Amino acid sequence: MNLFKVSDLNTLYDVQYPFAMEGLFVVNQEDSSKSSFFTLRYQFRGLIVLLGQEGSLALRVHGVDYVLKAGDILTILPEMKVEPVESTVDFKATVFVMAYDFIEKYTILPELISNTEVLNTPISRATNKDWQTVNEMAQLVTKYYALPKTIVLNQMLQYLVFALLTAVSSTYQSLTAKENLEKSRIKAITDAFFELLNQYGHLERQVSFYAQHLHLTPQHLSTLIKKRTGKSIKSWIGFAVINKAKTYLNTTSLSIKEISDQLEFSDASL
Repeated sequence: MNLFKVSDLNTLYDVQYPFAMEGLFVVNQEDSSKSSFFTLRYQFRGLIVLLGQEGSLALRVHGVDYVLKAGDILTILPEMKVEPVESTVDFKATVFVMAYDFIEKYTILPELISNTEVLNTPISRATNKDWQTVNEMAQLVTKYYALPKTIVLNQMLQYLVFALLTAVSSTYQSLTAKENLEKSRIKAITDAFFELLNQYGHLERQVSFYAQHLHLTPQHLSTLIKKRTGKSIKSWIGFAVINKAKTYLNTTSLSIKEISDQLEFSDASL
């Protein structure tokens, strides 16, 4: 079973610059050229959302059998094994494949990927009102995804994807229940960590720095972040450094050596 990246899907379906994106891959229900996506067996490091439009698809997700029908929303969490079984002739769905570094700044991502309802019951049947909202956001993402990419358009798409994920999250009861909207101490600490990471992550790479600011031991903070997000605190710090380097590469004329100095690497070859 293949562990996919967005770049692998771009290669498989020959999506090239200026339309290709590193962080987002979309299967539009109207585009039959990507229909074989629904026959692939895969795992993916990021998040996948499928919106059933017509017909039905039987598939196995992490060893459990499900049937995606029109009006259903299927959220596939990171690294879940997906094995399609069979689909009806008229099956159509819209699919959004999102890399971690594309959605990592989405504020409720930790809550979404650690939610037991999404884990145990990944298919959600939306109300007519919620389905309309989800579909409207999906159409906007699909529309702009089909345009030649620029830095500004990529940023617009990122925020449209955040809006789509918010609409999808609202279809899961536990993510909209009153008790989940009230910040628990754990959620408050997680939010504070990501705020610190956004501000200092490209330079401060020691867990102790964040633990000290949050008045916790490094071990306690590491355990909390891992439990809350499914990823280690070192992984999140690594993402922050890589994303800052990408920003420098995309938006400045700095050399590799200068970027290395800005990010305080001991050796530019790193």
